[in-house]
Amino acid sequence: MSGASANTTEEPHDLPHLHVPGGTLEQYDQVDQKMKEKMGDAAPEGVHAHIAGATDAGLRVIEVWDSPEHADRFDQEAGLGEAMQGAGVPEPTVTEFDVHSLDWLG
Repeated sequence: MSGASANTTEEPHDLPHLHVPGGTLEQYDQVDQKMKEKMGDAAPEGVHAHIAGATDAGLRVIEVWDSPEHADRFDQEAGLGEAMQGAGVPEPTVTEFDVHSLDWLG
């Protein structure tokens, strides 16, 4: 891939990709609000990107973290599981992989 920016990295990063069949934007917003009430609006330590949107089948959420430990710590501290359960979010399918290249953020 051509083009580089100051945000290009060669360090490994963890990328959880969640597919939530049947999930809605309203549910996403409920979960997001609950987590912000608990953690505030500032980006958590170790996160580079959070992208969420609707698909024909439900929701997709893609995040880039420094490590799985950063993501897990935030999810626990912010109460992600409880917030998802409270909003009636269906069980997501999670795929994780290491990011080879991270460009053009910020």
